[in-house]
Amino acid sequence: MQGIFVRASEFARQFGHLSQAGRTVFVTHHGRETHALLPIANYHEFIATAKSDDHDSLFSNQELADWLPLLLVVVDEERNIIMANRTAHAMARKAEGALPGSGLFDAFPALRETMFESYCNRTERTGEPCSFELPGLFGSDTWHRMETFRTHQGVVMLARDITDDVKAYRLADTKKALIEAILAHGGIGYIWFNVRGRIEEVDAAMSDLLQLPRERLSNVSVVDLVPVGQRVMLREAIETVLSHGGTQRFETEFLRNDGTTVPAVGAIKDLRGVYGSEGAVMVVTRK
Repeated sequence: MQGIFVRASEFARQFGHLSQAGRTVFVTHHGRETHALLPIANYHEFIATAKSDDHDSLFSNQELADWLPLLLVVVDEERNIIMANRTAHAMARKAEGALPGSGLFDAFPALRETMFESYCNRTERTGEPCSFELPGLFGSDTWHRMETFRTHQGVVMLARDITDDVKAYRLADTKKALIEAILAHGGIGYIWFNVRGRIEEVDAAMSDLLQLPRERLSNVSVVDLVPVGQRVMLREAIETVLSHGGTQRFETEFLRNDGTTVPAVGAIKDLRGVYGSEGAVMVVTRK
């Protein structure tokens, strides 16, 4: 059955007749359709179809969530799980589909009495998204970055494993503390040189040992700091570390600015960055 088209200027005058026509009435303005008047049966059919589409979208959301490499859980006001993705089931060691309907703290007891509760309450109360880091969620030596935000269904919880990142930060802090301790000691010198064997940075102790200001040592070849007869040995040690990694210990003499030499013991360790080798570090003490 075709619809009826009526101009907006005529719609009010013909409304009584049009409402009894049993057909969809399209109201036009300058030839463009602007509104539609539906018979009640068609309206109910439209609403039922829309609800069916919403139901299908829930399944689509579930399928999308299952592709995420993050833990995703949606909870209601009572902290009962409404939806959980595949990763959440795996991390909770539950069969697929087992989490919805269960209590959040029953499924993830490590969340109980942690900062998660206060952040989740804040998100639920104010709608403010929250992000924080939580230790021990899945094992005593694990860290996860948690995020909470609110949707019309409830509060969504996301969790990503950042254990490796935390360990890297701790290692970086340890290295920084070690360098500061070396500087405070004063009797230990260090040189950072690049993959070409040229100096990028030296500390004050090494500068004092060589009797040269630090800026004068920038971009100088490390092997030029030792007598000619010992350069082959030092060059081989450097090339071994830069090519194969690891650590090399050596004994040599360093040339000073006044022409004298200083016996020393040193060690070389490769320096690895995010994108590969960044050269090596040499630590030196007087013999």
